[in-house]
Amino acid sequence: MSATGLREESRDGALWWTLDKLERRNAVGPDALRWITRRCATLRGETVVLRGAGDEAFCAGFDLTALNPSADGPPPDAPLAEATAAIEAADATFIAAINGFAIGAGLELVCACDLRIASDDVWFAIPAAKLGVVYHAAGLQRLHAVLGPAILRRLLLLGERVHADALAEAGALTHLVARTSLPGSIETTVAAVGRGAPLSQRAHRSFLRALQCEGASAELLERHQVARTEAYARIREARVAKPDAQGT
Repeated sequence: MSATGLREESRDGALWWTLDKLERRNAVGPDALRWITRRCATLRGETVVLRGAGDEAFCAGFDLTALNPSADGPPPDAPLAEATAAIEAADATFIAAINGFAIGAGLELVCACDLRIASDDVWFAIPAAKLGVVYHAAGLQRLHAVLGPAILRRLLLLGERVHADALAEAGALTHLVARTSLPGSIETTVAAVGRGAPLSQRAHRSFLRALQCEGASAELLERHQVARTEAYARIREARVAKPDAQGT
């Protein structure tokens, strides 16, 4: 386990970020979230797999032992808001590999990822009402966009555990697989992302993220058209250069 409760390794064409705090069921604290924020700023087109250590849990939520309600300064969940915003702004494709359960902050990290793959025994929960917590607005917007209004109301207002099949039916999961198939499905997804052209991946990823956050605004459509124009210009340049290269 790393000092932050999160470790990184590079293998199989991806960066693997593992929430690694087994004694707290991979609860995520400010140090791990700040690490995510800093690391996201350095990414340049990588594929990142976010997962939980062990077999029991993806993430048990924000590590409540790290909270200090009496301290002055920003809200205690500010590192979570910053980390999830950093994921969505990063030049990388994020894949959530979800096992066991994802609670609170863990579910928000899942929803910040571009692709979400879960085993069919996974469940999700947000115990905000039980804890007397008012969730931050950006997080609520993100959860609403990914999960949909009905599931978010079940989580927040009823305090229900919602199982993965309900999220799959709502379109919140990319794939729902048997528990034993999760590692293979992640590897297949990593390979599929790696086969995509970087410029195309970047443009589509950016559009889908912005569409989720802000809707189909005129500004978003204009930005996407600029990206399309740039992509086609590069394709034309490559086609012109190819005969020259063959003739040398």
